[in-house]
Amino acid sequence: MFDKYPEQKQARKWVGAFGVALLVLGVFLIVIDGTGGGLSIVMGSGLVLLVLLANEKQFAKTIRVLGWFDGLS
Repeated sequence: MFDKYPEQKQARKWVGAFGVALLVLGVFLIVIDGTGGGLSIVMGSGLVLLVLLANEKQFAKTIRVLGWFDGLS
């Protein structure tokens, strides 16, 4: 996957790592509290699936949209 889109390699690694971190947080919250981790699991799964399944154009467009949220802070 990283060989297929070498110019997006670093961005895909960071987005994937953040997605996995959200998944782990969600599982931890569900184990500890019983609820509340569902949103983290959904967001983490979405980011991991984005990294794994999106083509170059879709990934670039999604990163642009997610970058818009960075400008809000």
